[in-house]
Amino acid sequence: MLCYGPAMSEVETARLLLRRWHDDDLERLVALFADPRVSRFLSHHGRPWPRARTAGVFEHFRRQWEEHGFGPWAAVDKATGRWLGQIGLNELPSWPGPQKVEVGWELDPSVWGRGLATEGGRASVRYGFELVGLERIISVTRADHAASRRVMEKCGLAFQEQVVHQGGLVVWYAIDRADWQARAVDRRSR
Repeated sequence: MLCYGPAMSEVETARLLLRRWHDDDLERLVALFADPRVSRFLSHHGRPWPRARTAGVFEHFRRQWEEHGFGPWAAVDKATGRWLGQIGLNELPSWPGPQKVEVGWELDPSVWGRGLATEGGRASVRYGFELVGLERIISVTRADHAASRRVMEKCGLAFQEQVVHQGGLVVWYAIDRADWQARAVDRRSR
């Protein structure tokens, strides 16, 4: 089940509401990116992010919605209304390849292992192809982040290569619109 909300800028999955950012989400994102369990995978140095850096990312998330009509969403548990983190499409201006829109996720560690990143990631990929009209979606993570790599694969992305980016060893995965459409047809025919 996937439902699009107001002005096509919200998505509902079975368990998640993926919505645009509210002003009070900044403090939640600051706390998430300051959590050592989360920050260890946010950059090559793995240290908690200072508030100013997270505030800049928060503004980048919001600006993408204004400039492109898509961006990362705040992820909320539909059953409880609890803010869980971020999931969605994110433009990576510093990425060296021609495709710069990635699907990504950072969630509160208390909900890790429940399939929420996969659920939200799949919805984001679908949104990117069906509503945004992207031709290719990538995803980038630290090479040693096995859990995120598994989510990428569950979302249909395929390993591309391992590279050094911004001082750290990362891997990137990708899926093209044609491959995604073929898999969608295959799933419906079963």
